[in-house]
Amino acid sequence: MPGLTGTRLGRYIIQERLGRGGMSEVYLAYDERMHRNVAIKVVSSSYADYMERFQREAEAIGRLDHAHILPAYDYGEQEPWHFMVMPFIEHGTLRDRLLEGPLSLEETAILFEQVASALQFAHDEGIIHRDIKPSNILLRDDHYAYLSDFGLAKSVEGGSTITQTGNLLGTPEYMAPELSEGPATTSSDLYALGILLYQMVVGQVPFSGETPIAVYWKQIRDEPPLPSQINPAIPRSIERVILRALEKQPGRRYQTANELAQAYINALTFPDQIEEEEIAISSSLHETTPWEAGQERLARPVTPFHTPAQEDRLLLPNSPVAAPSAVPSQRR
Repeated sequence: MPGLTGTRLGRYIIQERLGRGGMSEVYLAYDERMHRNVAIKVVSSSYADYMERFQREAEAIGRLDHAHILPAYDYGEQEPWHFMVMPFIEHGTLRDRLLEGPLSLEETAILFEQVASALQFAHDEGIIHRDIKPSNILLRDDHYAYLSDFGLAKSVEGGSTITQTGNLLGTPEYMAPELSEGPATTSSDLYALGILLYQMVVGQVPFSGETPIAVYWKQIRDEPPLPSQINPAIPRSIERVILRALEKQPGRRYQTANELAQAYINALTFPDQIEEEEIAISSSLHETTPWEAGQERLARPVTPFHTPAQEDRLLLPNSPVAAPSAVPSQRR
């Protein structure tokens, strides 16, 4: 996509590029009618496959009126461009903030509760986000967060995580184990929310690797490193909350975003009480399962396949042959 700096899209004058993905770019623009700076997400209509995702994002945001979900001001077309106009958030993303190190437990409580409330609202409206991660959380300031980027969102009732071409949608560091076998659900969103919580207090994700497939195999097979081993300031009560959020079996996790957020706040405020409760819950949940009996989670191997036009996807091939690839740069 050629640079659009200096271009006029309707009443919006493009000033500078803020970021780019595989098939879209985000620019700082000036709204001549409202006399304000805005962020404008632009995609070319030549990307036919991506246009459906772009339009789905606009429709999802239009349904979600919430204090901590980034709103859309406008949506328009000016061939060959389609664009969506949003508030310009100068403070950057949670990803930017985490590059400086983990948040304090108290800072985490404030921002995490806001993100959880936004996700809860989306779920209550029948929308699954499918891409919860720090780069999709914008910060108005140190204490106010917006959940953004509903480009992968789908309704609770329909749609699959795996496309017709075998692409598994999402970001491997935040993808729930069960996505290798079935569609995205509210529980897979909650797993990603648990990864986010881990990263906020620890300063890193629990699973990383040189390739997307290496990361996702760890999601499926490995237990996360104990948060307190990396950040000794994390109390056991909070660690128990995080580890329950990252259970491999969906039924063992918290069942709503609000429940997870409240458990974290309780663990911070009443550590002794929450630890006793989590021990009791853990004992009741941990019965022998096919997972613990050592059964395989995957019926076929998962192989990463990334091109500039296929960001945030893994390929599920019909054969075990792996296609080498690199992870594309992500829009911040």
